[in-house]
Amino acid sequence: MKLEGKVAVVTGGSKGIGLGCCRVFARHGCAVVLAARGEAEGKRVEQELSAAGGQALFVPCDVTREEDLTR
Repeated sequence: MKLEGKVAVVTGGSKGIGLGCCRVFARHGCAVVLAARGEAEGKRVEQELSAAGGQALFVPCDVTREEDLTR
């Protein structure tokens, strides 16, 4: 996969399938923006991906709230 220089936005990126996607994207050189409701879990994943040499940014977001999506 050629993802270097690309950005992936993953909703639900702090656990389950979303977390798995974040890890795969980061491993293939993609910068990852992970959106999730759980702040502690989101920050943990951001740190995990960064510590492994990836670029990651956690954004607190509940996709059922329009104001969160707008932000």
